Amino acid sequence: MRKSMIIAAVALGLAGCASKTGIVPIGDGLYMASNMDYMAWSSGGIKAELFKEANEFCSKQGKALKPVNSKGEDATLSGRYASAEVQFRCE
Repeated sequence: MRKSMIIAAVALGLAGCASKTGIVPIGDGLYMASNMDYMAWSSGGIKAELFKEANEFCSKQGKALKPVNSKGEDATLSGRYASAEVQFRCE
């Protein structure tokens, strides 16, 4: 019983582990958002979520999203977690 409780606690802890910055201004009308997800294998889904967030951010200002740069790294078995970063402007 005790072992299963420890396993459940660790699983719940990992399920909530993600490192998300939100929208961050980085100067000259440029914004950045990033996320690292301990439970994802692919950076593609993370990047898509970041662009959705960026689009909503720009839409609230009555502007359109203009992607500037993006990058992502998929998870590996050696311990790297899936992550992505997007840079954009609202025009």
